[in-house]
Amino acid sequence: MSASGSKAWVRRLTQPIYTDPGARRVQVVQTRRLRSPHRLAAGILASVSAEPSSEVEPHQAPSLLRKVVRWSLLATVGLVLGLIALLLLRPEGLLFYPSPHLGSTPKQIGWDYERVEITTEDGQTLVGWFLPAEPAPGVERPAWVVLYCHGNAGNIGGRINVLSGLRELGLAVLIFDYRGYGESTGRPTVDGTRLDVLATWRYLVDERGYDPSEIVMWGRSLGGAVAIDQAARVSKAGMPPAALIVESSFTSTMDIGKQVYPWLPVGWFERKLDYPSRELIATVNSPVLIAHSSADELIPASHGQALEAAAEAGAATRIAFVELDGGHNDGHLTEPRFIPTVAEFLGAGR
Repeated sequence: MSASGSKAWVRRLTQPIYTDPGARRVQVVQTRRLRSPHRLAAGILASVSAEPSSEVEPHQAPSLLRKVVRWSLLATVGLVLGLIALLLLRPEGLLFYPSPHLGSTPKQIGWDYERVEITTEDGQTLVGWFLPAEPAPGVERPAWVVLYCHGNAGNIGGRINVLSGLRELGLAVLIFDYRGYGESTGRPTVDGTRLDVLATWRYLVDERGYDPSEIVMWGRSLGGAVAIDQAARVSKAGMPPAALIVESSFTSTMDIGKQVYPWLPVGWFERKLDYPSRELIATVNSPVLIAHSSADELIPASHGQALEAAAEAGAATRIAFVELDGGHNDGHLTEPRFIPTVAEFLGAGR
C-alpha cells in the first residue's frame, strides 16, 4: 500500500462518529489511532511471544478462611459463655435428671398399694406409693416403715425391682418422687428435696401414726444424701430414725462434682448444689449401714468408706458395711442375696 493510501485509510477510521445527527455535540471519537496492517501484525506477534507477567492477583481463599475461623471462635466463645450463664442460673441441671412418665406401677405387678399425694411447706404436691407391710407367715417383724429416697434420674416408676426387694423385709414402704419427678409438681432443687423428704417424714408421723423410732431412712446414690440430710435433721431435734441405710452415695456434691465434671468450676455452685453428707452423717444418732461396690465407676468406693468412717467417729449407735458387686447401676442392696443381711441389721436394733 502506498504512503498516501495508508494516510487516507487512517483518516477514514478516525473520523468523528455522531450518535445522533440532530445532536452533533454528542460524539464518539476513536481515541486510539489504528496502526497500519503491517504494524498491527507485528504488535500481535510481539504480544504472543511476550512472557507472562509475574504479578498475579492475590488469592482470596486465605481471607475467607480467616473469616470462617474468626466466626467459629466467636460462636464457640458465645456458646461457652451461654452455658456458663445457664449453669449459674440453673446449676440443678448438673444434678437432677427427672422423667415425667411412669413406666410401671405396683398395680401392674398385682401388689397392694396406695397412691398418696403429700403437700410440702412451699405448696408443691408430691406423689408417692405407700405399700403396707406383708410379713411372712409366722415371722415376727417390727412394725417399721422404710422411707425410700431414690437416685437422681427417672422416677419411682423405674424402681419396681427395688420395691420387690424391700417387700421381702416384711416392712411397709413409702417411696416418693421429688418435686419435678414423675407426677410431682415443681422443679427439682437441693433445698426443694430437703422440703420434700421432710414432708414425707411428717406424713408418716402425722397421718400414718408412725413414731420416728419406727422409720428407716433408706437412700441410694443422690437419695443417700437426701436420707442423710433428713436423718441428721431429726437426730438434731431429738427424734432419730430407727436406722439409716445409705447405698452407693457420695461424701458431698462438691467432692463427686470435681470427679464427674473436672472441667467445671463446681465450687461456684456450692451454695445451690451442696449436700455435705460426710459432715452430716457424723451427727446421726442411730444405727447406720453403708453399702458400696468397689467396682462403682461413677461414685468410687472411697466415698462409701469415708461415710462409714465419719459415722463411726460420730454419733452412730452401730455401724455396718456391706460390699456390693458390679457398677453403680448394677449392684443393689435390695437384691435377694442381701436381704437377710439387711434384715439382721434391722432386727438387731429392735
